[in-house]
Amino acid sequence: MKRNYIVFSLLLLLSNVLMAQPSASSDSSYLITLNQQIDDLVVRRDTNSLDKLYAVDFVFSHGSGRIEGKQGWFKSVAKGNFIARNHDSVTVELHPALAVVRGKLAVQKKNGDKTDRYHLKYVRVFAYREKQWQLLSHITTFEYHEPS
Repeated sequence: MKRNYIVFSLLLLLSNVLMAQPSASSDSSYLITLNQQIDDLVVRRDTNSLDKLYAVDFVFSHGSGRIEGKQGWFKSVAKGNFIARNHDSVTVELHPALAVVRGKLAVQKKNGDKTDRYHLKYVRVFAYREKQWQLLSHITTFEYHEPS
């Protein structure tokens, strides 16, 4: 009887440990959702919420070649010129405490009295820090602007 109790206790402990560990597929799904949520917050100009989701040492490498940090990017976000930022074809490559996210992004941005539309391909790097995923880097690898 005592042996059965010990085996049962060990199995219960093991199942609790395994259930507490996120699976790679759940992290991938979460990151795909988080990736879009970040850009939804950009459209809403919610830099307070974004502050927690971007790493302190975040770097944005634009398709134009311009490189800026978190505060510079947040100034652009605060201007509120984005109408939509929608992701497509997103993939996640997971590593311990690091994720490489690749995808396409369709952007609509207000420019005076007209709307600019452009598409880009990107690589984003997320780091697992302080018990959450944070965007560490965005690198635009291709950019196409629709004719006006």
